[in-house]
Amino acid sequence: MKKIIILVIVALIIVIGVSLLKDNKDNKAKNDNEKIETLKNACSEMAESSYINSLGSDEAKWYVFELEFIHQPTNELQEQLEKILGEKFETSLSNGDRLFVGFLPYRGSYRIYAGEPTEENMIYPDWNYSKLKPVE
Repeated sequence: MKKIIILVIVALIIVIGVSLLKDNKDNKAKNDNEKIETLKNACSEMAESSYINSLGSDEAKWYVFELEFIHQPTNELQEQLEKILGEKFETSLSNGDRLFVGFLPYRGSYRIYAGEPTEENMIYPDWNYSKLKPVE
């Protein structure tokens, strides 16, 4: 009888542990999706503003930078982006992948990447990033 009780207790502990791990993973994904949505809104605002012209004189060039650099701004766009996102904005995802943003002044468009600023890691406008489910 003691063995059955011990097995039931162990089984309950395992079920609770798995449940907590799943909830934690779901919360991280939700937080990542909220972070991406916040970043999309901020980048959209910057792409439509005059701050996009502070990136450089070549308007037909993509200006891509690691988002961490908003905390050490080198131009007006980065300063303004930090004001919108806040000083405490976490510039990486829960899996450790750093966030990158790119702006094309000529078109007033932007891109968001995770991990590395490459086509297969694009989050916006095309979701090619496979480590996280797309934001809906």
